[in-house]
Amino acid sequence: MSSAETVTLEGLERSWAQAIARETGIRIASCYQCLRCSNSCPVSTFMDFKPHQVVRLVQLGRRETLMSASTFWICLSCEMCTTYCPNEIDVAGLMNHLKNAVVSSRKRPAEYEIAAFQEVFIDVLKRHGRINDLQLMQRFMLKTFLHGHPPGIKALQKDLALAVELYRRDRLRLLPEHSRGAPEVRRILGHFGRKGVSS
Repeated sequence: MSSAETVTLEGLERSWAQAIARETGIRIASCYQCLRCSNSCPVSTFMDFKPHQVVRLVQLGRRETLMSASTFWICLSCEMCTTYCPNEIDVAGLMNHLKNAVVSSRKRPAEYEIAAFQEVFIDVLKRHGRINDLQLMQRFMLKTFLHGHPPGIKALQKDLALAVELYRRDRLRLLPEHSRGAPEVRRILGHFGRKGVSS
């Protein structure tokens, strides 16, 4: 977009941007596009929209564009963008909010496998209070397989070789161990919501 271009926001676009600001407390309007968030992001080169562009698209009310974006699934949640923002805008929090908005809308995430892994990870953590690697990978592979993302032969061979090596070193538990802190983990996850994909 050129600096001379004028953008007029329609009512629905404006209300969506304002709703996000109210729901998250993030001061989206404070962004003046200095690009420090994008320059500090370690994975921005892999994103279809860089962090500063995501903030701008929210300001412009471009909901449908963002709902089909890959950016916030690739985001590492390292919070470098938030840390380097001179106006203290929680860009990482905005990314997380948009990610959860995709899940709530039942739209298929642009990066399905990443979204599926996050959902399975949180489900296993909720159930046992800790992660069991074998159960995590079994459930992830089953979920992606049932939704048209079967793993390749080479990937299966690599995973099997890794599982055998971990078992040989006594680092792989065949049965999940239940943590006494599981109720507290569920409480924390319930408070902050889930990230993943609902389909």
